[in-house]
Amino acid sequence: MFPFFLHSSNQEATVSSLEDVYTPKYCLQLEAAYGKGMMSEGGAEGIEYLFDTIPLEGKVALDIGSGLGGIAFHLADQHAMQVIGLEVNAWMVEESKRRMPDHLKNRVAFLQSCSNSSWPILKECCDMIYSRGVFIHIETKEGILQECQRLLKNEGLLVISDCLSSEEKKWGKNIARLVELEKLPMFAENENGYIELLKENGFNLLSIRNDTSVVLKYNQEIINNLQDPLRHQNLLNYFDEAELEAAIEGYASIVNALESGELKILRFVAKKR
Repeated sequence: MFPFFLHSSNQEATVSSLEDVYTPKYCLQLEAAYGKGMMSEGGAEGIEYLFDTIPLEGKVALDIGSGLGGIAFHLADQHAMQVIGLEVNAWMVEESKRRMPDHLKNRVAFLQSCSNSSWPILKECCDMIYSRGVFIHIETKEGILQECQRLLKNEGLLVISDCLSSEEKKWGKNIARLVELEKLPMFAENENGYIELLKENGFNLLSIRNDTSVVLKYNQEIINNLQDPLRHQNLLNYFDEAELEAAIEGYASIVNALESGELKILRFVAKKR
């Protein structure tokens, strides 16, 4: 038993499962685009950039939406951290456990929960809670922020990197097209809305960093990789031709949205009050 887990929990399912979208095949397609173990852009470079200037060594962290475990494994290995990976998708939890390196078994654990307001984790056990590109899929964010409050130690840090709209509660045409292609629930929020959510749920905002240009570069690299003739045959292990073309179109929509200002990527660092 990982030392921060409660032995039992009665959890109410307050978020709908994304398993219908994040099937094993779709997860492996994302990994083929992003790199081994990754379900977001940038690989190891992107992870280090996400936490730039944030103290990591020896900390206890919660990863909200841990996917295939790539970020958790990297932080535990490179920064001697203990990481709890929290994920709604049962297949991803089991796959992450299967991929667990032997030397990290005492430092990383994965947990499934279909609730965004009650997790079977001891209160005030985390130095840091982080999430990358996950809050966009949660329509009502108050419950999850209040649960972060419960789990963070006094003055613990919350680090959120997310996709924000230039408009309030509405996506522009490029991201609307991406939603159509991917059939993903994606709920638009703008910068002011995020700031209010953090303040209203007990966090002092320490910094906001605009990562749009960095993520734009990562997505342009993904398109180049997916179009690379030398990689084409290997990619067909994960995509058929139509799926590969749809993936390229999807990433092109992201690039267009980032270049036009329709979409921006912000990193919020906040401290528990």
